[in-house]
Amino acid sequence: MANPTSNRATRDESERGPRRRTQAERSAATRERVIQAVSQCILAEGLANTTAARIAKHSGVTWGAIVHQFGDKDSVILAVLERSIAQYSDGLRQSLASGADSPRERIDLLVDETWRALNVPSAHVFLEIMLNGHLSRNEQQKGRQEEVIVSVTRELWRDLFGKFDVAPKDIETARKLTFATLLGMAIQAMLGPRRPRFTREIETLKQSVSNMLNL
Repeated sequence: MANPTSNRATRDESERGPRRRTQAERSAATRERVIQAVSQCILAEGLANTTAARIAKHSGVTWGAIVHQFGDKDSVILAVLERSIAQYSDGLRQSLASGADSPRERIDLLVDETWRALNVPSAHVFLEIMLNGHLSRNEQQKGRQEEVIVSVTRELWRDLFGKFDVAPKDIETARKLTFATLLGMAIQAMLGPRRPRFTREIETLKQSVSNMLNL
């Protein structure tokens, strides 16, 4: 037998229409729209051409609202970089959750996943920001970008190899070598007419990391 009270409540909800989003939800949606728009602009036109006007146009958000949300253009770019490095870290941690318990398995997975992450289309956004940040005269901007990358990757490496009784300085040296090598190869691949696979170089890197960590 139908419940009159339940039916009336359902009818009342239908008449009220969909629930209005909270201010926090609207703010998060705006932030996401801007980040996606910036990424698309960088992929299509490069970072140098990703102007405030283009960001506002592609996102459908006024520049004043963007400034209120992020602070300034450098902070918008930093948010895109933070998203990119967070997605990389989350993806790697998910892959590790399925296995890779031994030190060598972890090294292999770390190098392979980092190399894969640097070769998907969205990685061009990350590389473009990194290259332009390095060439920028804005030392504060460069420092903020470096801090984001170093803090996330350093924590990741410590979580991966800290339990194997490896000296922190050795983990840090291996981390720097790995990212310098893979970033260099990714940039070289972008500049060349054909995309090299770097199979031998990657295997050599894995062995070098294993030797550095004494694993």
